[in-house]
Amino acid sequence: MDRRALLSAIGGSAAALSGCVGETDTDPATNGTDDETNGSGDGRSDDGDGSAASLGVELERVPHVVTAYEPSPSRGIDPAHVVPESGIPDALREPLAAARDGGFETDDPSDALLAAVDEFRVYDRGELKPYVELDGMRYAFDPTLPTFTAELADEEAEGYDEDRVLREAGQRDDLDSAAVETFVDALTACGPNVARGEYRRCVRPDAVAAFLDEYDYLEDGRGVTRIRTDVENADPPYGIAASELTEGDAWGRPVVDESELDADLVTFFERALASEHRAPALPGDDRSQLYAADVPDAYEAVAAGRDQPVYYRIDGTVYAILVGESRYDRLPVSVSVEPSEDASRRFTLTVAPAPESADGDAEGPYTFTSRGALPSALWTFREGERRTLDIVETEGVEGPRPTRSDGQALESLDAGDEMTATYAVPSDLPAGTYASRGLFGVSWNVPGQTPSEHGMYPFELALTVG
Repeated sequence: MDRRALLSAIGGSAAALSGCVGETDTDPATNGTDDETNGSGDGRSDDGDGSAASLGVELERVPHVVTAYEPSPSRGIDPAHVVPESGIPDALREPLAAARDGGFETDDPSDALLAAVDEFRVYDRGELKPYVELDGMRYAFDPTLPTFTAELADEEAEGYDEDRVLREAGQRDDLDSAAVETFVDALTACGPNVARGEYRRCVRPDAVAAFLDEYDYLEDGRGVTRIRTDVENADPPYGIAASELTEGDAWGRPVVDESELDADLVTFFERALASEHRAPALPGDDRSQLYAADVPDAYEAVAAGRDQPVYYRIDGTVYAILVGESRYDRLPVSVSVEPSEDASRRFTLTVAPAPESADGDAEGPYTFTSRGALPSALWTFREGERRTLDIVETEGVEGPRPTRSDGQALESLDAGDEMTATYAVPSDLPAGTYASRGLFGVSWNVPGQTPSEHGMYPFELALTVG
C-alpha cells in the first residue's frame, strides 16, 4: 500500500485538501481526526462585570473539503508568449497564413524566414514558444526547417588537446560575444540547479561558428566534455504546419463548461467559490474553501474515468475546484478541545503527535504548519460579520504569529510533546451556537522512505455561547 496516497477522492480523482501547503493540485494529501478527542462542556466564571457566562465547545469531523481558486493562465500556455499579429516578423506572415490554410512548403527557406522563427525562442537554450494570433484566433506553428543543434557528449573527454578546451575558470570571463556566452551557458551545467542542456537555432550566429572553429571542448563542474553538433531537418522539403490552440491547450488541461454540468453540481461549486471559510488564514491568496457534509452524486460522473484533472468554467471564469474526501484514521495526530476552567468565553485546543494513529510507521519530528497561527487560525460569523477568535495564550508553540515568509506558522514536535492554544470568544457575541472551522498540516518520517509523509487536518468546532 502506498501510504502517501491517503486521501481518497470521489470518483477516482485525487486532490489536496488545501492551498495552505505547496502542492500540485493533483497530488493526494491525507487528513483525519481523533475519534477519542471530541469534547464538550460548560465553563462558568465572572466576565468581570459580575455576570456569569458559559461556553460549550465540541470538535466535529469534516466529511469533505472543497478548495476553489482561479488558476494562473500561465499553467498551460502563458498568454505573454502568444505573439499578436502586429508583432509577427514580416518574413513569417505569409508562411503562417499558408500553414493555417493547409500548409506551407519550400525547398529553399530564406535566411529572413529562419531568423523569424528564431525570434520565438524565448530561453537561452533555444526553447521554441511558437504561438501566434491570426485574425483573432490563436495558433501554434510547427516548423520543419534546418536547425543547428549543439550539446555536450555523455562521457568525459580523454586525450584532448588543451588548446581546444574552454576552461570553466578564467577563460569564460574573456568571452567578448553575447551569442557565444549564450551558447556556452546553454550547454554547461551551472551548480546543482541548472543541468546541461541543448542549444538550438535555425540560424547559427557567426560568432558561434568562429568559436567552434577554435574550441572542441567545454569544461564545467562535471569535467571536460566534447561539444557535439548536428543539423536537424538538413534536407528539403521544408515546411511549417499550424494548428488552432484549444482552450485545453491554453490552460494546460481540459476545461468543462457549466453548461455540461448538472445544476446541483453547479450550485455546489458556486457555494465553494463563495465560501470564506479559510480566507483570513490565507493572506494574499484568493482561494476559497468549503467544508461540506455531502457532495452531489453528479460529481462522480464528471470526475470518474478522466486521465487528468479538469478546470471548470463557471459564469464565464475558469476555476480549479478540488473535492477531497476526509480520512480519519491516517494521521499521527491527536486533537482535543475543552472550555477554560479559569475564564468564561475561552477554550483550549490541544494538538499532539500520536504515532499509534498513523497508517504504518511514523517517526518524529512531527512538523505542523498552518496559515496565520498554530494550531490554527479560528473565527466565527454572525450576520455576515467575521469575528476573530484571538489566541490569548500558547504552550509548546512559539506564538500565534507566522514564522515563515509565506505566512505559515511552523512548529516541530517529538512524540510526547504537545502544543496548546487558548482562544477567546468575543465578549459581545450574543448567546447562540456558532461554527468555527480550522485547518493545519502535518508531516512526519517513515523509516526507509523518502520523501516524508504529509497531510492536512481539517476540523470544525461547535461553539455554544450561553
